[in-house]
Amino acid sequence: MKHCILYLTVSLLTNLFFSLPAQAQGPDRLPEPAIPEEELEGSPSFPVMNDIDSLLSPNVLRFCGQEVNLDPLYRQRKLRRELASLSRHSSTLMQRANYFFPIIEPILEKNNIPDDFKYLMVIESGLNPEARSPMGALGLWQFMKGTAQEYGLRVDRKIDERLDIEKSTQAACRYLQTAYNKFKDWVAVAQSYNIGQGRIGTELERQQVDESIDLQLVEETNRYIYRILASKIIFTNPSNFGLKESMLYYKKIRRK
Repeated sequence: MKHCILYLTVSLLTNLFFSLPAQAQGPDRLPEPAIPEEELEGSPSFPVMNDIDSLLSPNVLRFCGQEVNLDPLYRQRKLRRELASLSRHSSTLMQRANYFFPIIEPILEKNNIPDDFKYLMVIESGLNPEARSPMGALGLWQFMKGTAQEYGLRVDRKIDERLDIEKSTQAACRYLQTAYNKFKDWVAVAQSYNIGQGRIGTELERQQVDESIDLQLVEETNRYIYRILASKIIFTNPSNFGLKESMLYYKKIRRK
């Protein structure tokens, strides 16, 4: 009985946290409430994050094989903010990943999509295959209906393939590859998944930034890439967030 109550409590909290998942390929939306920066350190509202500085040293992360320079302090602050927020749900996410990652990883590999995009799926849906947003995005990859159909998924009154784990992942791969063919930059590809390829293309041309991570966009998209990076850090360094590495017990497929 106690285990049942605990499970329901965790589920309710997780569903609350992911009740407004990022709607893939959608238009600008109201930003999520920002986490005050002054709460990042020493706040009892956040779990203890052990030795985070060592994870950010030598101040370079790799996303899809690309280096992300964390020397600028504002980038470190943004990343720490997302680490603090996402780490609250790390235990639940890891348990779900044990089921979904072994299905997703070989599909990404077969389609030549970097393995790091499984972390985009984490933040899109909270690894809830039935996640539905108020705007109509659905499934692990949070496809909008029109985009899902554009990339080969059947969505009608009888069948909605956004709920099919393998087919929706194949569609996500087609989207990501199309975006990469346009931008040749995986960070821009990830941003486009949140706000649309057309918008990212327009802003890259208009703002002329040296790195797409510095594009000034709606707050949700500004936070988006840092949230993906935070997810990767948590999953690859669970002990720094009070988690046991044995929690991630699936045997990851090693790329050749």
